[in-house]
Amino acid sequence: MRRMLGHEIYSLVIISIATAVIPLSREPYYIYLSSLFMILSIFSLSYNILFGYAGLLSFGHALFYASGAYSFAIFTISIYRDPLVGTLVSVAVSLILALLVGVLTLRHGRIYFSMLTLAFGMLLYALLLKWRSLTGGSDGISGIPRSGFIIDLYDPYARYYYIYVFFLLVVISLYIFHRSRYGLLIKSLGVNEDFVPYTGHSVFRLRILAFIISGSIAGIAGALYAILMGVVNPDLAYWTTSAEPLVATLIGGSKFFVGPIMGSLVFVVITTYASRIAEIWQLVLGLILVALILGSRGGVLEVVDRIWRARRYSGLRI
Repeated sequence: MRRMLGHEIYSLVIISIATAVIPLSREPYYIYLSSLFMILSIFSLSYNILFGYAGLLSFGHALFYASGAYSFAIFTISIYRDPLVGTLVSVAVSLILALLVGVLTLRHGRIYFSMLTLAFGMLLYALLLKWRSLTGGSDGISGIPRSGFIIDLYDPYARYYYIYVFFLLVVISLYIFHRSRYGLLIKSLGVNEDFVPYTGHSVFRLRILAFIISGSIAGIAGALYAILMGVVNPDLAYWTTSAEPLVATLIGGSKFFVGPIMGSLVFVVITTYASRIAEIWQLVLGLILVALILGSRGGVLEVVDRIWRARRYSGLRI
């Protein structure tokens, strides 16, 4: 446990330093990719609270991602023009939505929970398409402001470090939660939730807590996406968007805290370079992802951990 804790901290430090120095390259393309990586990492970390900790498979997590992006866009355009305030509003909207959806879905079994989250996600997708006066319909919302009374993010470097600050805040906060008492209790849900009531805690309340935290952080990722792109569209709520954090988590390894982060890095690299080398890049991407997931069911970090243990064990035998 102590060894794993040390490796997690070292990994987080290396990732933090690497993302901090990316803008020094002065390459807009790498800055853009690194921004996408940080946003997907936040989204995937939020998803893993449900999937890796509580053992709940959600097919509609894009519900909170899209609600964060659209609430940011609508608020900053129509009410108050400031990215920081808009981000905080996105978190509040996603939190309230997570509470409402959680109350309606978490009392059901795991399979029904998965189907209900998919239904709520597609319900939001349909709402975003039909409510043209507010959401712009299939065209989405463009011209999202990046400057305001408190902060100005028109400069791409300022925009990058704004995303970077939230990335660090989310990673540090979730790591503290990951090691906390309630974090361990939520993890126990994924191991065997039948024993949780014997600890004096309610399974439903722990699930609600996990769902609220997960949805709120996904809302942050959605707001940061709106800032980066300057435009939002209904595809953010589609079920394929919910698959992205799931795939990233599976690639990296759901039982490791840094698993979703490493999986997001692999996912962004694969999707970027697969689209460059072939017209059928989606097929190439699918084959690569299937090979990665089937070849290492515990994710990339599980393979690394096994290799490390094997080398350490062989060294002790020698």
